[in-house]
Amino acid sequence: MYLDLERRSEIPVKTSREVSSEKLRGGFYTPVPLVVRCLERVEALSRGQRGITLLEPSAGDGAFIRGLAQSRDFAAAVGKVVAIEPEPHEAGLCAAALADHALDGHVLVDSAVVWSAATDEQFDCAVGNPPYVRFQFVTASDRAGVASLEQRIGLSFSGVSNLWIPVLIGSLTRLRIGGSFAFVIPTECFTGISAGVLRTWLVANTIDLRFDLFPPGSFPGVLQEVTILSGRRSEPSEAAISCEIREYDRAGSSHTATHQIPFDPQPWTRYLLTKTQLGAFEEAQALPSVQRLNKVAKFEVAAVTGANSFFSVDAQTVDRYDLAPWAVPLLPRLRYANGLRYTKADQREVEAAGANAFLLDFAETRPDPLESDMAASYLQTGVASQLPHRYKCRIREPWYRVPFIRSGQLMMSKRSHRFPKVVLNDAAVVTTDTIYRGSMLDSYSGRTADLAAGFHNSLTLLSAEIEGRSFGGGVLELVPSEVGRVVVPMAEDFADELDRLDAVARASSDLLDIDPLVEETDRLLGKADIGLTPNLLAALNDARFALLQRRLDRNTSA
Repeated sequence: MYLDLERRSEIPVKTSREVSSEKLRGGFYTPVPLVVRCLERVEALSRGQRGITLLEPSAGDGAFIRGLAQSRDFAAAVGKVVAIEPEPHEAGLCAAALADHALDGHVLVDSAVVWSAATDEQFDCAVGNPPYVRFQFVTASDRAGVASLEQRIGLSFSGVSNLWIPVLIGSLTRLRIGGSFAFVIPTECFTGISAGVLRTWLVANTIDLRFDLFPPGSFPGVLQEVTILSGRRSEPSEAAISCEIREYDRAGSSHTATHQIPFDPQPWTRYLLTKTQLGAFEEAQALPSVQRLNKVAKFEVAAVTGANSFFSVDAQTVDRYDLAPWAVPLLPRLRYANGLRYTKADQREVEAAGANAFLLDFAETRPDPLESDMAASYLQTGVASQLPHRYKCRIREPWYRVPFIRSGQLMMSKRSHRFPKVVLNDAAVVTTDTIYRGSMLDSYSGRTADLAAGFHNSLTLLSAEIEGRSFGGGVLELVPSEVGRVVVPMAEDFADELDRLDAVARASSDLLDIDPLVEETDRLLGKADIGLTPNLLAALNDARFALLQRRLDRNTSA
């Protein structure tokens, strides 16, 4: 048994009594219950096999090694353990755990990505908890390893934002056909563009796929919401696979749903629904009146200033620096738009409240601000704050001229709490990149009010939960490509209901526990004879609430 410092040399192994157990670096150390569940799952998938070779690519201080030692039957079936840990002190602790429990194997002091890109070794099973490291913090050697892994396995990790994804895929490629695995990974695997490469790889290369999900806060000290991903390696295929979603409640009971998942990188959030709920969604989105939003309207990122706190100003700042020639009415946050129409009267209220209700537009068609002593003085405050050196500013000439400042017919929240909102821009205000600006496509020209009136229904908001992603605090975010996939019902003459729904939205804008706007929109769509019956809408609302509550529970847990 040895600790391989450079994947070549051998040194004596110390026991745990000789090595300090103190953590010398930050990290997510896997709680014992998660370790136990992972090992139980790979044991079951191994189906009585003996002499098992086991890979642990993210060994840390040896949590899975210690867990294996406690699982006496499975430990007896394991013939060899290969653990990988890049930090020498932690690798020493892991090696000590192997020695303490008389487990045959060794620890490599190496990067799991670099190792998996270079080795030809194969394993019968793999377990672990891949490191959650955002790519801006990834080392140069790991970046090179990711590039090598791409070439080796024929995948692109372009757009992947976190190291755990290539570590996981690289490790799974080291499994023999039929080899089993169980990994603790973030639940963001279900959503977002970044994990799409993992989702398609799993469909193409695994069988017996299962996700075990736990209530937020189940594991104290674990801030990232996690799931256990498990299954077996298979021959490559692009056929749909069966996937089991097993969800546990706080009492330890569970319920299971099994879904057929196609070869597609799109989000898997829909598979967190029951089959009945998913069936209602599929029935509704197949209706002739229901369209993807990108077939109806175009929503895009609005003005990117690079320094919103400088370019977005209040009325007092406009007056103090004589900035009126460059001050354009701005909606700074969609929360200021209480209704479904944003009017000039609404804008005056935002200005009077002291919000940053103006965006500074120093376009070439406007007066030169350097010829105004007061405007030039304001620009100098930006220089003093080093704004010309910020990326978005320094690539502009001059640095203070923000491009693409224009208003849209519609405005939509980028991030939201209860649900995203679409508002008609009657005041013709501009927005920054915190709010998407929208315009109708030619095929739906003149129907902006139809869209704004009908958007806040259970089908569309369920679709937003399915297509979007959530982060810390349970916030729902939609990037433009995800916005385009949201489905909307386009009922003829639904614009007639806009003023009524605008009044409902204004009356309920401060309520967080109920959604009267959604209830009223559903009621009116149920009468519109477009196939969204009251029963179907009720089922969609149940599904929406299930995903919404899951997302908001993260905030409660945090």
